[in-house]
Amino acid sequence: MNIPFYKCNSKGNDFIIISHLNSLNYQSFNPEKIKSICNYGNKKAVDGFILLNNKKNLKFMDYYNNDGSWETFCLNGIVCCALILQQESNENKFEIISNDIAYKIDIMNNKNVQVQMDKPSYEKRNIKIDNYKGECLDSGARHLVLNYNNEWNNNQKLIKIMKKMRYNKMFSPDGININFYKIIDSGVIQVKTYEKGIEAIMDSCASGSFACAYDYSKKNNYKNKIDVINDGGNSQIIFKKNYTKNVFSTKGSIEFKGELKI
Repeated sequence: MNIPFYKCNSKGNDFIIISHLNSLNYQSFNPEKIKSICNYGNKKAVDGFILLNNKKNLKFMDYYNNDGSWETFCLNGIVCCALILQQESNENKFEIISNDIAYKIDIMNNKNVQVQMDKPSYEKRNIKIDNYKGECLDSGARHLVLNYNNEWNNNQKLIKIMKKMRYNKMFSPDGININFYKIIDSGVIQVKTYEKGIEAIMDSCASGSFACAYDYSKKNNYKNKIDVINDGGNSQIIFKKNYTKNVFSTKGSIEFKGELKI
């Protein structure tokens, strides 16, 4: 059968998203099927695949990397899902559940999508790998975060460094996302992320950027708005009330709607 899908993008992070799942069987979307969908038309693979259940009182998403592996959360993905829900329901405020966590969404008049985020948690501190030291955080997904003080190497050199960390045995068996951030100015950081499951440096990774901003805020006692620069675009993060009420804000787009044969 043919089913509709949305092609969406947020800061260079792109997705195939299928909504209205109540009549579909989740088992139709096994890893091989998801992998083939992400490579639709033999074009460059999209970064991820999302199943979005849009019921009146229950909206939830499941996120998959383009290799078919399930991931706990994707913040850029939830931004794109919010735009679909706004288009389908004409609402600007709602909740989306991902991995049993409810995320409150506000879509502003300028089309900025604001997502309320829980306080990230440090899982491991002062992790040393070769000459680098970082922290393992959970910001919806797990990230290794390092304050990178050197000049950015070219991507091939960065990939070599980050890939070695991603497969380090301390993160077995699933590995971890790797995030380097550089302090550009007071309240401004630049973030580069190597994402597991996609196995590349991304144009952006919003949950990784959020984890980096939290680490920067904690270590520098910085409590004002933080601007995050990614290769694919920028976002803003505000930590409030001792990190119990936090807002991530950025833009996304619905690029087109098509049909998939399942």
